[in-house]
Amino acid sequence: VTFTASQGLLLMIPNMFKIAGELLPCVMHVAARALAGQSLSIFGDHSDVMACRSTGWAMLASESVEMVQYHALIAHLVSMERRVPVQHFFDGF
Repeated sequence: VTFTASQGLLLMIPNMFKIAGELLPCVMHVAARALAGQSLSIFGDHSDVMACRSTGWAMLASESVEMVQYHALIAHLVSMERRVPVQHFFDGF
């Protein structure tokens, strides 16, 4: 289990391919935020999550705080039962 956002997620992409290839049960909760160019960005965006679409992870999107809690539980159950890595993302702000 790990939690990350924006640039931290991009740094993990090579490891995400390895985790998906080995069918390791893993859950990553991502606060979707805009990628920063020169300085930090505080804006909400899904560009960091969309960069991970080809990694082979199942993706769950939450649109409210209540759904975040439910999907977090579902992500863990799916990952342990089916040995599939799951990326659960929600708005960063």
